[in-house]
Amino acid sequence: MHEQDYNEALKHTHSGGTLDLHALNVQIFIKMHRSDYAEKQLKIMQQIDEDHTLTQLANSWLGIAVGGSKIREAYLIFQDFAEKYPMTGMVLNGKAVCCMHMGSFEEAETLLLEALNKDAKDPETLANLIVCNLHLGKPSSRYLSQLKLSHPDHVLVKNAAASEATFERALQAVA
Repeated sequence: MHEQDYNEALKHTHSGGTLDLHALNVQIFIKMHRSDYAEKQLKIMQQIDEDHTLTQLANSWLGIAVGGSKIREAYLIFQDFAEKYPMTGMVLNGKAVCCMHMGSFEEAETLLLEALNKDAKDPETLANLIVCNLHLGKPSSRYLSQLKLSHPDHVLVKNAAASEATFERALQAVA
């Protein structure tokens, strides 16, 4: 999955019947932009144990991927996690992403800064802070620099570098 060979990853996970493997399948299908298949995997998970933390987490992932009215449901799942368990960076990031989808960028920033206090090098927190600050009209270069230093292979770093290179080529072509 990390090598983005999703079909090969599914060969190794599709036959399993555990919640862990079904959750991994949900992630893979979301990465493949196949929310229809991810939803089928989620339904299987819900039949096994609807209240299991992993089932609820997969439900929130799918809600974020699908968007629309599912965002609020995903937010409520992360809120429930925040009340049941110690606050983690993953829960804070999940809530923040939902907030950003709902247009509540100030609340998202607060959650992400709290996550950053827990782990200053967490790549998802840094990436989400970059996006959040761009929407708030605040400078994000500090977080991008941190992300480049701590996680140079992160997709956001690679995309930013590719965009900068494309811009430079376009600039040279016009000059």
